[in-house]
Amino acid sequence: MPHEQLTDLTQPQRDRLAFVELRLRFMGEMRRQDLVTRFAIQSAAASRDLALYKELAPGNIDYDGKGKCYVLGPSFQPIFTFPPERALSWLTQGFGDGEPMHIKAWVASESPSRLTHPDLDILASVTRAIHHECPLGIEYHSISSGRTTREIVPFALIDNGLRWHVRAFDRKSQEFRD
Repeated sequence: MPHEQLTDLTQPQRDRLAFVELRLRFMGEMRRQDLVTRFAIQSAAASRDLALYKELAPGNIDYDGKGKCYVLGPSFQPIFTFPPERALSWLTQGFGDGEPMHIKAWVASESPSRLTHPDLDILASVTRAIHHECPLGIEYHSISSGRTTREIVPFALIDNGLRWHVRAFDRKSQEFRD
């Protein structure tokens, strides 16, 4: 079981593995250099981390020799459970990519929770499409025309404070839409 094996690792190792998982899940790819740059480690250590992640979650990661990068595996199942807020802060603000942990707050505080949270699997598909600049097939529900399928080319995420939207070019209407 990967979760039991994770507890035997050091915190820096778990943080690097969590970063690998976030990159794969939400960007669809990563390179050894991404680990080297993000964590200021040697290339050999990055190679060991990638091999360890592959050992812990064999279906999650594949190597694309042509692109010389690691890509999302065909049977990806996350081994880290990131709350939506954490994944969104990583995507939109570039921080919070370490292992998800419950850490005691420095100062007691209360903040309102979001009314809605995007499904992380859907969010991952959208962010991979944005990163790779490729179209995405979706089902669209409209009050006037009902359910239809569309092909969109997403390029940005939008948070209006109540819910998340994707900004994309809709190939059916030939317009940019949310």
